[in-house]
Order: sequence, then structure tokens, then C-alpha cells
Amino acid sequence: MNTKKLGKFGEKHAESYLNSTDFHILKTNYHCKYGEIDIIAIDRSTPQQQLVFIEVKTRSTVAFGQPLEAITRTKMQRLRKTALTFLNFTIKKIPKRWRIDVIGIQLNSDYKFQKLIHLKNI
Repeated sequence: MNTKKLGKFGEKHAESYLNSTDFHILKTNYHCKYGEIDIIAIDRSTPQQQLVFIEVKTRSTVAFGQPLEAITRTKMQRLRKTALTFLNFTIKKIPKRWRIDVIGIQLNSDYKFQKLIHLKNI
């Protein structure tokens, strides 16, 4: 499986996970000149609903590190700029509180789901 397909596969697992919890997905694969955010959702589990920008990292092997280790300082800066661009150009009523989360998905060698880790407010 190539990396693009692997990423999409992981994003679908992340969407299923979020839909089974208190998240409402607003948009997937938001692009701007600074980068891309995989999932934008509302976290309804908090007393005041919160907008969440979610980066999904999927790995089929840990030979090059765990999925969450792929979030570098540079990647985090791009995520922040992309999130701020979304906030500046979105005219919908959205919660004023927001955060960035990361979901790491580990697959086994047969590309079967093995583990999901959700880190909030990275």
C-alpha cells in the first residue's frame, strides 16, 4: 500500500473513532497555502463546545518510529498557521475555543487495525 492510500486508510479509521465519541466532523482534508489539516471537528464533550483541528498519522511499521513521533516542530507550526487561516476565513458560527489534536494509528503487517492513540491539545 502506498503512503497516500495508507494515510487515507488511517483517516477513515480516525473518522470512525471520532464519530463514535462526542465529536461532530465539520470538514476533512482542509487545504490552504500553509498546509493541510486532516479533520476539523467540534468536540461536544466539553462544557463549552470546542473546535478541534486533528492531524492523523498512520504507520504500518514502527521501523521509522511511532506515528506520533512524526509531529515535528515544523509540522506543528504549519498546523497552527493552517488552523488560523481556517479561523480567519470561515464565516460560519464556530466555537471560539479551539485546539489541535493528533491521532496516531498503528496497523499490523497485514494492514489490519492494531492501535489508536488520541492526544488532545498538543
